[in-house]
Amino acid sequence: MNAPAPSSSTTSSFGRFLIFRAVPALVVAAVITFNANHAVVLGQLTFMGFAFVVSPIFLMSAFTSGLVVGARRAFVGLSVLAIVAAAVTAITIGQGLAAFTLTVGIWAAVSGVLELFAGWVSTDKAQSREMLLLGGLTAVFGLVEAVIPLSDLYAVGLFGAYAAIIGVFSAIAGFSFGLGASPRNKKKAN
Repeated sequence: MNAPAPSSSTTSSFGRFLIFRAVPALVVAAVITFNANHAVVLGQLTFMGFAFVVSPIFLMSAFTSGLVVGARRAFVGLSVLAIVAAAVTAITIGQGLAAFTLTVGIWAAVSGVLELFAGWVSTDKAQSREMLLLGGLTAVFGLVEAVIPLSDLYAVGLFGAYAAIIGVFSAIAGFSFGLGASPRNKKKAN
């Protein structure tokens, strides 16, 4: 392949992407966790906000994280898919549980596959590992949300749990990328 070796700036940029990705996920997790009413409308509103916020984060990362062409295209696809899912959710607010679970389930399943593909084609092993894990978690969440019949409580709660897992994992991975890329830590390793 003609991809350049990852530099410390692209590695730390990918770390920033993971941290930026963690923030809306953790906000969604907190909103759902600390709200006693797990109505479908709460799930739709939090998902719509989440999707609108993560879309530009994926787009920005596609062009600043030193991704290979295939992974870059997958991240652009993730950005577009998030906007489409947010728009569909906006149109279907108040349409019931089936609209929520299908929209979120299809979004997560397709997003997971795209991120798995990005991880598969990535030449940076550390970035690849994070994409494969996050993509796998997202795809599994999507299948569970779309296929298994869930009540309002479980469907919205499952989205909150997914957001918490992705948020915590992305934050930890993002900080480790940032710390691993700093010149001070490289000197210590030598």
